[in-house]
Amino acid sequence: MRVGRIFGIDIYIDPSWLFIFVLVAWMLSSDVGPLRSAGLSAGDRWALGILTALLFFASVLAHELAHSVVARMRGLPVTRITLFIFGGISQIGGDFDSASGEGWIAFVGPLMSLVLAGVFYLIAQALGAHSAMGLAAGYLAWANGVLAIFNLVPAYPLDGGKVLHSLIWRATGDRRRATRVAVAIGQTIALLMIALGIFMSFTVSFFSGLWFVLIGWFLLQAGRAEAYQSELGMALHGLTASSIAVAPPPPFSPDTSARAATEALLRSGQRAAAVVADGRFAGIVTLTDLARVHASGPDTPVSALMTPADKVKSVAPASDSMQALSVLAQSGYHQLPVVDGTGAVVGFITREGLLQRLALAR
Repeated sequence: MRVGRIFGIDIYIDPSWLFIFVLVAWMLSSDVGPLRSAGLSAGDRWALGILTALLFFASVLAHELAHSVVARMRGLPVTRITLFIFGGISQIGGDFDSASGEGWIAFVGPLMSLVLAGVFYLIAQALGAHSAMGLAAGYLAWANGVLAIFNLVPAYPLDGGKVLHSLIWRATGDRRRATRVAVAIGQTIALLMIALGIFMSFTVSFFSGLWFVLIGWFLLQAGRAEAYQSELGMALHGLTASSIAVAPPPPFSPDTSARAATEALLRSGQRAAAVVADGRFAGIVTLTDLARVHASGPDTPVSALMTPADKVKSVAPASDSMQALSVLAQSGYHQLPVVDGTGAVVGFITREGLLQRLALAR
């Protein structure tokens, strides 16, 4: 859900954020929370708890904005920031041109959190550490300090893991090797966190242990995804959309029947084909589209089943491959048409083709 735009960057909230926001607000407002000694009524404590939770997530947003602003200063595009259950994530496009660039972009987030921790600590002292607002500011100082320290853990893809990656890259001059070493260290830390969480669940606190397990599992999955993205980025560096596209199957005319189109696609082994009218790209029809013929009949023309060209995301042959990859990810489809200036489809960028290219690059 998009909630705003800051510095030209779209801000989104994942549905999981609502859960963690309510949990944090409840924890702050409960009889055992940090605001319990403020001498407030239950209603006032809840109001202050909600305000404090909002300020905490504003701090998380500031952390991500720090990453994004520095990335933009180094010429990298930033499409959006998303807040979710485990914090936030900045979607930075392009590719790092140096190890130091990656390291600074990663480090500036925890640095922002440390600065905020210091600011909130000074506010707490100025307001009185035991006053209601002082207690709230003290909690925010502690929370931002924890956020900074946690993010500096060298577990890829946390900021600390990315700083570690940049240091290994700079020391060895081999980015691919740095990625594999950083990922291996991150996966080890994630597995240790899961093991510690299981141990804590049986010996200390079930919910505390469960939280460690969830964080460890998240780091394990996110590390693998980040490694794949990094490897793919290196494999595609400097390539154009047309150079990573696979040859398209023969296009269909708008009046081709669904039966004929299905048979042709199955023979070609591809998921989709272009529909061309008067030599120009008119739309795209997929096997999923053709599977709907049971409701309309096998003789239905593909023009009635296709997604029209004006609703299909496509890229030009000379587009940067990483930009094309971003468009493919945002489209939600398995293939991205590459369309030239005359309106002809010169190829499809497919997920399967990208995986094959990555396998060959290794």
